[in-house]
Amino acid sequence: MPIKVVVADDKAAVRLGIIQMLKTDTDLEVAGEATTFAETLELVDSLKPDIVVLDLHMPDERNYLPESVRLQMLEHAGCILAISVWNDSEAKALAEQFGAKALIDKAHLFSELIPAIKLFCAKS
Repeated sequence: MPIKVVVADDKAAVRLGIIQMLKTDTDLEVAGEATTFAETLELVDSLKPDIVVLDLHMPDERNYLPESVRLQMLEHAGCILAISVWNDSEAKALAEQFGAKALIDKAHLFSELIPAIKLFCAKS
């Protein structure tokens, strides 16, 4: 049974790139995609994915506290992986507040995302 992934990023090119990359791994299935935290929470609630690839900064970020997003997502998703163009201490702290198992720099997504999924989010 494939690992269901929801991809959440407000940039269409980033989402498309991630989705195309994930489709190359037969163990992974893209269950849905979102462009805001609101859409992400709705998808996680309805699809109950194994993994959420979550951009830390989306247009409606001011409406959502990281802790509340984490609690809502982890009710239905097994693992959160954060992605960001920033990889500094603030981004790492924010990723931790979201409950992310790892923070992946968007500049390294294509070499690091699938290995991170297998390392941090493998099904037992």
